[in-house]
Amino acid sequence: MDATTEAFLKSWEWRWDVIFVLLTCVSIYVTGWVRLRRMGAKIANGWRLASYLAGMGFIALALLSGIGTFESLLFFVHMIQHILMMMYAAPLIMLAAPMPIGMWGLPRPIRLQLAKFLNQKSPLRQLIVTITKPGIIWMFYTLNLWMWHDAEMYERATTHSTVHNIQHLLFFGTALAIWWHTTDAAPKFHKHRTYGKRIMFAAATYFQNLLLGIYITMSPELIYTYYATVPRMWGIEAHRDQTIGGLIMWIPGGMMYGYTILILISRLMDYSEKQAQIKAKKASLKRQQAKGIAAS
Repeated sequence: MDATTEAFLKSWEWRWDVIFVLLTCVSIYVTGWVRLRRMGAKIANGWRLASYLAGMGFIALALLSGIGTFESLLFFVHMIQHILMMMYAAPLIMLAAPMPIGMWGLPRPIRLQLAKFLNQKSPLRQLIVTITKPGIIWMFYTLNLWMWHDAEMYERATTHSTVHNIQHLLFFGTALAIWWHTTDAAPKFHKHRTYGKRIMFAAATYFQNLLLGIYITMSPELIYTYYATVPRMWGIEAHRDQTIGGLIMWIPGGMMYGYTILILISRLMDYSEKQAQIKAKKASLKRQQAKGIAAS
């Protein structure tokens, strides 16, 4: 094993701010899951717990491992970091129903107060519903994605830790919102999202990711000149590094949306088939009733 690879594998940075947030979130969720499990609630099943812990694990991997250390030296590693957070951690966490289960992990007075603030007629709930409509979320996600991949903004984030942390928070926050609508996860603040609408929403989001990945991959020039000023790892020169990063965003980065669209299409077909069977049964029953009336 060469020295660079060994350094990458051993470069775990114990960021206590990240560790504290992750442990707090896991503690609240697991506490809520255990309480609901004891009550016999169906929502507290094993796969949701596994999904949540896996999502948190991906965040830890992205921020604490050698990925978090080498992302300032290699563009493609930085892209891997973003994909782990936005394309893997975010959907896994949303599939785990973090809001309803997490609520039960909070102390009772806080839980009751939150429930009061988020009831159907609450002004706070109405505000959340207004600013998190699918179209608004998609626009904000898209603007945020392209803004941070502008050469100047990207360099600011790479060279200033505070700006970098803000970038990560916005990336992860908008990804959670996108996957909230795509997976139709609780809380159900909006109108029922049909499979068709969710497919179009996922496709529109995937298209933005695809365009940006193609743009970076096909660029004949070095967009992110910062990487020409740092030591080159594994002998990968800056432009090739950029091309690899674009390909990672383009293909692996889009695969999660692709899988999601295929799953939603499959479920839409199953739903349509069940609806057709129900209609056929109703029509058959009406015919039988009509025959009975005629015979009498």
